[in-house]
Amino acid sequence: GAVLSFSCCDSCQAWCQIINVSESRSPFLTSMEGTGNETNWSISMPSGSKYHLYIGLALAIGSSIFIGSSFILKKKGLLKLADRGVTRAGQGGYSYLKEWLWWAGLLS
Repeated sequence: GAVLSFSCCDSCQAWCQIINVSESRSPFLTSMEGTGNETNWSISMPSGSKYHLYIGLALAIGSSIFIGSSFILKKKGLLKLADRGVTRAGQGGYSYLKEWLWWAGLLS
């Protein structure tokens, strides 16, 4: 296969060996310059990539908030039961199933 050289913006260079070539082209590769083993590819991001970045970032932050709040609600429910002195789940108790705060944390 052919060996290609990729030049980055910060003067770094990467080498890639092509083993199997298919007919389809990647949407990220827009132009090719050079001959032989020295080939420079221009890489451009699709116009919707920033939009996808913001969606991914919002989903990551939102999921962290939901997971954190779920943990806090369940923990508050268990601490409320511990203050009452009921048997803990690790000791065979199941009174946490009757605590609405624990259920709120589980369902959120």
